[in-house]
Amino acid sequence: MATNTPELTGDGWAAALNLLLPGGGLILVGAPWSGLLIGLAFTACANFALAAVLLFPDSFSPTHQALGTGLAAGAYLGAQIRLAQTRRQMRAAAAAAWRRRVLWRTRELVERGEHAEALQTITSLAERCPNDVHVAYRVAQVLTEMGSADAAQDAWQRVRALDRHGIYRAQVGAGFQRLSQGERGAPATGGAARLDD
Repeated sequence: MATNTPELTGDGWAAALNLLLPGGGLILVGAPWSGLLIGLAFTACANFALAAVLLFPDSFSPTHQALGTGLAAGAYLGAQIRLAQTRRQMRAAAAAAWRRRVLWRTRELVERGEHAEALQTITSLAERCPNDVHVAYRVAQVLTEMGSADAAQDAWQRVRALDRHGIYRAQVGAGFQRLSQGERGAPATGGAARLDD
């Protein structure tokens, strides 16, 4: 199961292409229908403005010329705004999918007793999402399994600080109890493990 940090294909070229060809950037990042519709809208508006202002100015009133210019400018600006929104949405979706993969992989490794690999797997996610309570819980669980008492103690304190709604209250209590008894083993997961899904 791939757990690499997510990246968007063609993201680096999308902004430049969208400036030159409105809608093209959207197609490049994987939103072809939005890109096509915006591209067609801009083309229509730009052609109208070109005809009204440069090709046949005597056939159009100043109002129509201003309208054509405004529509073309609006379509161009709209293409840039839409690209920015789409890139944010796609980044958020990719990050959420990556988070689920890493958490699921970490859980599998813990259940198989491969604690060192589990810690290595979740470390990058923990660094990227320092305020994610479920990620903090998995880190604490892995460290407890490994028998790293001091690190696990700090990790469970971190879970307690982040868990404002008490979702992991029972797990935190069980984790501290195991550490105080010097035992190795995963604290009870209860219903909280469903957050992996």
